[in-house]
Amino acid sequence: MEQKKQNTLTNLVYDIYETPTLIEEHRPLIQPLLIDLVATAPDGFEGMATMINTHISNGFKFKNPKIQKFELESGLLKLKTYFQKINR
Repeated sequence: MEQKKQNTLTNLVYDIYETPTLIEEHRPLIQPLLIDLVATAPDGFEGMATMINTHISNGFKFKNPKIQKFELESGLLKLKTYFQKINR
């Protein structure tokens, strides 16, 4: 996943983490980026990319704001770590 897409994905997830009402607006933008994240994961990082995808996707599924926030925060933290590791 190229740097520009990494930044876009991170920013969009952060936006919905901070402002949950943006979830439906950002979902169509985030989902293709998550697919790209998993599809372009380097060898050895496939599991981490899948886990990030799961957390963020769960943030879309659940209607309870506390669960959404937890899932998005988990995905966001893992996403930042993932990008730091693969961009070395």
